[in-house]
Amino acid sequence: MFGKLQLYGLIALAFIAGVFGIYASGVQRGIDKTKRKIDEKRLANMKTAKEIDDEIQSLDDTGLVNRSREWVRKDNE
Repeated sequence: MFGKLQLYGLIALAFIAGVFGIYASGVQRGIDKTKRKIDEKRLANMKTAKEIDDEIQSLDDTGLVNRSREWVRKDNE
C-alpha cells in the first residue's frame, strides 16, 4: 500500500513539474517576444533619426531656414 502511495506521489510531482516547466517556457517566450518588439521599434526609430539627420545635413542655409519654418513660431502672430 505504501509503495502505491509513493508511486502516485511521484506521478503527481512529475505532473506538477511538467506543468510548471510548460508555464515557465511560455513566460520566457513572452519575454523574448516583447524584447524583440522593443528592439525592432528601437531600430526603426534609429533609422528614422538617421534619415532625418542625413537630410538636414545635406541642406544648405536656405533649405534649412525653409524647413524650420514649419517648426518655428512667427513673432508677429
